[in-house]
Amino acid sequence: MKKSGFLVFLLLILQSCGVDSDVLEYAKDQINITLIFPEDDSECTEGIIVSDTQSELVFEWSDENDNSPYIVHLTSLVSSQTELIESDNTDVSITLDRGVAYSWFVTGKINSTSEIWNFYNEGPGLKSTIPYPATAISPVSGASISQTSTSVNLIWNSEDPDDDIVSYDLFFGEAKDPQLYGTDVTETRFNDIPVEAGKIYYWKIITKDSIGNESTSEVFTFSVG
Repeated sequence: MKKSGFLVFLLLILQSCGVDSDVLEYAKDQINITLIFPEDDSECTEGIIVSDTQSELVFEWSDENDNSPYIVHLTSLVSSQTELIESDNTDVSITLDRGVAYSWFVTGKINSTSEIWNFYNEGPGLKSTIPYPATAISPVSGASISQTSTSVNLIWNSEDPDDDIVSYDLFFGEAKDPQLYGTDVTETRFNDIPVEAGKIYYWKIITKDSIGNESTSEVFTFSVG
């Protein structure tokens, strides 16, 4: 149903009942609430995931006459069930089923209403995949480096399907559960870390993306000499 669908439907009903032109003009005047979002005939990819099957979306409209409180009439085009959501403001957050088409319109007091809009709730724009745990490039885990080495360069690799990795935290030390050594490292390497001959060292990487997801690598180890 296009934006004007509700108006056409209403006018047809009024005409079938023998209503005169003055009444038809009055019916048109009642459509004075303007819908803003989600847009008509759109594929909505915005919102926030609340579960594998649902997302939360903020519905928005405008009304110069302030006919609050408002009621959002939300209909699932799959089940044909309608939910009524009340709001004192010109926006309201609603939890929706993902992968479902909906129609919606808004009514207010004093016989005010909006057009009917349709949209398909594909899923939220804030969906993000957790980065894959980092892997050790150099030294590889279990390696033994030269006993004459006084420092080591740690190099690792980490990938993310979303390609939004922002930084790394490095944990390093002689304990099997190493302590935090460097925070918010932006390169996949950390150079010139002091080491001593005859010792075993442990390290791991926490990979962080732009949404706040994190992954933790296994604990890598190497010996000197």
